[in-house]
Amino acid sequence: MLEKWILSRTDRIGDLLLTLPLANFLRVAYPEVVPIFLVSCYTAPLLKLHDPPLEGLIWEDNPSLRGYEAIVHVFPRWSIAWQALMAGIPKRVGTSRRWYHWLTCNYLPKVSRRYSGKHETALNLHLLAPLLPSALQSEVQSVEWKRLLFYRARLKSEVSLPSGIQERLSSYSPCFVLHIGSKGSAPGWTLSAWAELARELSRSFPGVGLFLTGTEGERPLTQALMGLVPELAWVNLCGKLSLAEIVRLFSMVDGVIAMSTGPLHIAAAVDTLAVGIFANAPELGPWRWRPLSSKSIILGGEKVCYECSRQNCLCIQKITPQKVVERIRDFLKH
Repeated sequence: MLEKWILSRTDRIGDLLLTLPLANFLRVAYPEVVPIFLVSCYTAPLLKLHDPPLEGLIWEDNPSLRGYEAIVHVFPRWSIAWQALMAGIPKRVGTSRRWYHWLTCNYLPKVSRRYSGKHETALNLHLLAPLLPSALQSEVQSVEWKRLLFYRARLKSEVSLPSGIQERLSSYSPCFVLHIGSKGSAPGWTLSAWAELARELSRSFPGVGLFLTGTEGERPLTQALMGLVPELAWVNLCGKLSLAEIVRLFSMVDGVIAMSTGPLHIAAAVDTLAVGIFANAPELGPWRWRPLSSKSIILGGEKVCYECSRQNCLCIQKITPQKVVERIRDFLKH
């Protein structure tokens, strides 16, 4: 008999993409289990876009949690922990660092994220340990980087892009996505730094096309950037694409440049060059959030800085646009 386990991750795109490897691990190492994700409506399309697709429940729909053998609270929520207890799920896993898990869970692994120095996916795998046979427990508790890459999320979208975007992709070479917002998930560059990056890309790659992505709410930010360097070949797609179309676009460009945010992980999942600009704060560095891909460039994060925070990071401002373009040129040469 197959067991159905819920993996609860109801937050953002990047967080879910770094949790999807748990399903790939279970499929390979423990096929007696059917992983089912509990996700937000916003990120749910990623489950269908995964190759192969994954099963899921949408948290906002308040689905019944009855009939499942286990739940792993990868992203802790008091309400979901309580629902899982009331639903009678026999195996309930939650980190011991949340007080309400002591009331609602019967497995309480000690997983501390902020100062662990470990990758988010490795930390997520640690949560599976109490449910696994002893031989597999040691594997998830000591998983190495190369093994994380083996289990990484893989996305595939076959939707057609609007004809105008398709034509612009054909008109420029190379094409880069600049995702300049982060919705507060990570410190960002100044607009002047992004403008200088665009100039440097244009100097190094005369036929370059620059595609801007983001939410509709981030459109004023991207318009302000375009206003600083209006002479460049901009394509502003903020708020214009579905998640499936973003996945398709990212699979067709030569690189995605972003802070530590979801689009960086989408790029990694479609095997496109992911260029990540990282802060040095303990909970924000690449040691925890770098994209799961061998096709990636990591800038920043050389050492932990305990003076930096999400609101104020001087280290990230020291990363120059010239350095970013130099690293991209070197990567593309090989």
